[in-house]
Formats: sequence, structure tokens, C-alpha cells
Amino acid sequence: MIMDGRPLDSNTILVVDDSPTNLAVVVDYLSSEQCRVLTAESAQSAINRLQYVIPDLILLDVMMPEMDGFELCRILKSHPLHRSIPVIFLTAKSEHEDIIEGFRSGGVDYVTKPFKEEELTMRIRTHLDLKNARNKVEEYARSVEDKNRRLTELLDEKNEFIGVATHDLKNPLSVLVLALDLLKIKVGAKSLLEIQPVVDQMSKTISKMTTLVSKLLEINKLDVGRFELFPEDANVVPVCNEVVLQHRSKAESKGIRLEWSLPDAPLIAHVDRNALSQVVENMISNAIKYSPPDTVIKCRLYETDSGHEYPALIVADRKIRFEVEDHGPGIKDEEKLKVFQKFAKTSNRPTAGETSSGLGMSIARRLIREMRGDIGFVSAVGEGSTFYFEIPFPKQDGNGGSD
Repeated sequence: MIMDGRPLDSNTILVVDDSPTNLAVVVDYLSSEQCRVLTAESAQSAINRLQYVIPDLILLDVMMPEMDGFELCRILKSHPLHRSIPVIFLTAKSEHEDIIEGFRSGGVDYVTKPFKEEELTMRIRTHLDLKNARNKVEEYARSVEDKNRRLTELLDEKNEFIGVATHDLKNPLSVLVLALDLLKIKVGAKSLLEIQPVVDQMSKTISKMTTLVSKLLEINKLDVGRFELFPEDANVVPVCNEVVLQHRSKAESKGIRLEWSLPDAPLIAHVDRNALSQVVENMISNAIKYSPPDTVIKCRLYETDSGHEYPALIVADRKIRFEVEDHGPGIKDEEKLKVFQKFAKTSNRPTAGETSSGLGMSIARRLIREMRGDIGFVSAVGEGSTFYFEIPFPKQDGNGGSD
């Protein structure tokens, strides 16, 4: 009698016992169940049967001539096809050592003789349920692995496509730039004046496309691990200073004042100069792009343990910190996760009709992380944003720091 009334649907159970009487009892217990019952009167007979069928569960007698149940179980568990079949021992032994030996040989449970129908069937059901659950988990894991493999293949195909497409776009863009230059040379000054607005618009469009293509190539190289940095111990002060100076005229053209605070002493970090310059350029150009006229953008470069106070800063090690503070619209809380995502844009719009690829800050984060640094921002709607990155000082031998 089975307590919950569920039949052992279509499962195959192999019963191994050298006693025909015990075999008959088990078969009788399971006769009312919708399961297939196979029997074997010896270990060798069981091995022979297992060459043609793989049961869902094995009921195995311990005391048998020639080969006992423990030895047979060890043999089964050494075979890949039979390793996952749950084995329940049927035993008259109830000593602790015998029970432990059964588990060590690979058994999952035991039933002592003389066994009762209800106990036997409930133990069978429990281990069949566990086996089925384990099979489902393994099947799900295989499915996830297959899907991940396919996603990886699709990602590789996408990256290859972007790499080829953007590379192929560079040549025609170069031709267009050359054609415009030739046009300016060929036409006279009067004619050029007449078509100057068209030429300027074409130049701006080509410049935007060239920038986008360059960023696509760069992010694609980062994605596939082909972007190579050349880090060295370098003074980051002149690197940052040069980028700030390059953006002053752009800021002034929008009525924005660009302020710059830098230390007198060198700040040495292990960085790729070009990559660092690009990160600084992205941060400053973004601040200019989204700041309204008659505002101030403040750029600061300092050592984090130099006494400079910053509310959100927790100093754990000596680091170099660069900040760009603007008084733009600020970023909504629900949009802050977008800032460093590829192609993602917030609801803010550039204040002078500039365009945004949605790639600049994503590239900046990747580059800073490649240089063992961190990048982030603090922002409040209506107050503005402060973007920053931190890069560590080079590791020093001994207890001294870097001066």
C-alpha cells in the first residue's frame, strides 16, 4: 500500500537477490504499481541484464554467494552508464559498520529484512523522485550550457561583423574627406563662398561619422580582447593638462568657463598615455556638451590622501583622482545605470545640438579598468554631475611611497 497513492509510473526496477522467496515478495509488493520489474538471482546475472537495459533503480541484496552486494555496487559505480542509478540495499545486517560499508560502496539507502511493503515502496519513490529531479537539473544545465555556447557564437559573429563593417567604412570616409579638400582647391574663392554652408555641413557630417566609426572599432577591439595598451610609469599631470587646454576654446564658444586645478608636483601612475588622454577627453567633452551657457566646469587632479576633502571619497590606498564637475541638468536616478552602457543614452539632450554616440563613457570605463582603476560619478537632477576616475600609484618596493 502506497501512502500518497502515486504509482511508480513506467519506471524500471531491477531486483537482485539470491533468494527466490525474497524476489517473489518484492515482485508481489510492486505488482500493483505501473512499473517494470526485472529480477536477477546473482551478481553475475545482474551484470548480464545490465548489458541490455539500464534500470531507473536497483534493489540489491547484500549477502550473495560468489560476489556480495557491496562489491557489485562498487563495480556498477565505476561504469559511466550505471554510475547514476540509485542502489537501495536489502539486508538482514543492521550493524553500524555494515550500513557505513553500504554507503561507501555507492548505495543511497538500505531496507532491513524482513521489510514491509509500505517502507519499501516509500523509499523507492523517494529515490526515484530524487533521481528524476537530478536528471531535470542536469538537463537544464546542459540546456543553459548550449544556449551560452550559442550566445557566445552569436556574440563572436556580431563582433566580427562590426569589426569588418566599421573597418570597411573608414576607406570611403577618407575618400570623402579628400574629395572635399580637392573641391575647396578647385573652385574659386567666390564659388567656394557660395557653397561654403554645404561644404561645412558635409565636413561636420563626415567628422561625426568618422568619430562614430573610430569608437565602434575601439569598442569592438575591447570586446574581443584585441585592444592593446602600452602602460608605463608616467606623470599624468601634463597628460590631463593638455586635454583640458584643448577644450577651452570649445567651452568658451558655448559661453562656458573651464577651470582647472592641478598639483605642482608630478603624479606618477602606471598608465597608457593615449588611453588616459582619451578618458579625460570623453569626460570633459561630455560636460561641455550637456552644460548650458554661463556656467562653470571645474576639472581637478589630485592625490586622494593629500588632504583634499571630498564627501563621497573613502581613502584605502594612495590613488590619483581626476574629476570633472559641471552644472548641467544632472542625471535621473532611474537612468544612472545607463551611463556606462554601450549605446545607451539618458533623456538629457546636448545644449547646442551636438550628437552623442552613446559609446564614449562605455569606452572610458573599459580603459580605466584595463589600467586597474575605477570610474564613477555623483549626480543630482537640477544641480549637475561630477564624473571622476581613480588610478593607483605604482607599487613600491619596501614601505616607501612614490614621490
